[in-house]
Amino acid sequence: LNMAIIMESNRGDSYAENIAIRVDKWMKNCEKTLDFVYSYAPTELSVLEALQGNPSLKICDPYGYISEEPLSKKVESIENENGKPVNKTANISGDLTVKLTSGEELSGRWIDGRREG
Repeated sequence: LNMAIIMESNRGDSYAENIAIRVDKWMKNCEKTLDFVYSYAPTELSVLEALQGNPSLKICDPYGYISEEPLSKKVESIENENGKPVNKTANISGDLTVKLTSGEELSGRWIDGRREG
């Protein structure tokens, strides 16, 4: 991406040049960010790879599939976005709230029994 930034200023050429340099740096940073967002294809991690490193620096969903233990034994009820009950044996998909026997509530978009996003 090649571009020229032209700016006229009553404050002088050095001020305009400084602003042009700052805008150029900002544009290059935006380009790098967009390249990362749209061009980065993450690889799958093994469980061992995911467990390595400082756990306080990780963001993950500690719950697996709703049909697998230990989560399947903790499910008290499942409700859709309208508050209507969903059968535990149904295909668990959609915007749902899963209430656990521990009092926790797992809300979000579920796809084939796993919380996504």
